[in-house]
Amino acid sequence: MRRSFCFGLGLLLTAFLPLTALGAEAEQAMELGIDEAVRTALTNNLGIMIRKDDVDAATGARQAAEGEFDILATGEAGAAGQEYAPLVSGAAAEEETGQWKFGLQKKFVTGTEVSLFWQNSRFSSTPQVYLIDPAYSSSLTLGIRQPLLRGFGSETQTAGIRAADRNLAASDLLVNSEAANLAAGVRRAYWNLVYAWQDREVKVLSIKLAEKLLDETRAKIEAGRLAEVDRYQPESEVARREENLILADRSIGLYEDELKLLMNAKDWQAPLKPTDLPQTAPVQPDEAEVLDRALQQRPDVRAADLNREAAEILESAALDDTRPDLALIGLVGQGGTDEEYGSSLDDAIDNPETQWQAGLALSIPLQNRGAEGNYTQARAATSKARNSAQLLRLEVQRSVRTTLRDVQLALKAMEATKKTSLASQKRLEAEQAKFDAGRATTLDVLTAQEAYSEALSQEKLAQVSYAVALAELDRIQGLTGLAAAP
Repeated sequence: MRRSFCFGLGLLLTAFLPLTALGAEAEQAMELGIDEAVRTALTNNLGIMIRKDDVDAATGARQAAEGEFDILATGEAGAAGQEYAPLVSGAAAEEETGQWKFGLQKKFVTGTEVSLFWQNSRFSSTPQVYLIDPAYSSSLTLGIRQPLLRGFGSETQTAGIRAADRNLAASDLLVNSEAANLAAGVRRAYWNLVYAWQDREVKVLSIKLAEKLLDETRAKIEAGRLAEVDRYQPESEVARREENLILADRSIGLYEDELKLLMNAKDWQAPLKPTDLPQTAPVQPDEAEVLDRALQQRPDVRAADLNREAAEILESAALDDTRPDLALIGLVGQGGTDEEYGSSLDDAIDNPETQWQAGLALSIPLQNRGAEGNYTQARAATSKARNSAQLLRLEVQRSVRTTLRDVQLALKAMEATKKTSLASQKRLEAEQAKFDAGRATTLDVLTAQEAYSEALSQEKLAQVSYAVALAELDRIQGLTGLAAAP
């Protein structure tokens, strides 16, 4: 009898073990591997898209910072007239003027501002009282302004561009950081879904075992070896285990929805069929190597350093803005005046009227609260960026130690739960044999069945926990876990 039972139980266990990632209900579902799930999420996830929007915004900010050195073209045209009450004989009673001008202005990275203007005007009066009336004037002037204190030098002038460069690079790195975080989240959700299906299979097996015991109990009742009341215990246990199966189905739905959310799935009705099982091969990462890789290559750590550098650049520029404005200014030009416009142009070349100007311009704010306030804010921003970068490094060190510990503990848990599962199976076989021989009750067998089912679930949970710990190991190093990063 014992040999017959062991053979039957072995067939039953073989039908369920090793447990697959899903049950029969998912046979028509969409098959999904772990790497495919990660790649789909990296392509479609809204969090990644938001990070890419940040990169576009940083690109625009960098372009705007360069705009300070764009060439500016200006133009102006207009006419005016005025009538007077003559105060002396022969004075003009009416004057008309018109002017049009065009200019180019350019600021260089040294802070030098250069302007080139072509100016034209026409003047006439009634009655004519001037030697040249109407009078046309045309001139070309070149102006220059060079700051000597505030805004002096290319370092100060390009501060906005250099800070924008670092912010752009930081935004780009944060896309990779978001990708690493997302990949870990997808893997965690995927393995949780795998476990949910495996746990469901355990629940189905538990029901099968309870139903088998119920059939054997009924047979013994019919044979007069057990009382009629003995069938109620296995019957109630079958019903209780069916309730547990319902809860397992709910867990499958929850983890499936979580995975679809991360993948930004278009079809929320089609069930998912995980095709991969957790890795169980032992991994022994070196703590020093993992920590060095995380601190040197992790995207968010590098981004924090770039943000600190950008803040330091802007702080230096804000300090420069607190200085007085002292600038060297100069202007040279030549033009011509005549009764006809064409002649005025010829005069500007052949017989020019020249002009020049040189001097210093000084501006000193007596209170300067605006610049001082901006500098205070810039210093605080630098301090915040510096402290944030340091805090992140401390968090990285802590997470490395925690994750490596989790990996080691998960390995030990897999070994322990495997032994427990095997031992509980042997105990169930023994209790079943004793029940067949009339030396054990239905409660003894049901208790052994429950222990075996729990051990199977814990074994699969330990494998999933190990896979999740490995996914976290990739995340803390800024890796997606894929052969080629996106």
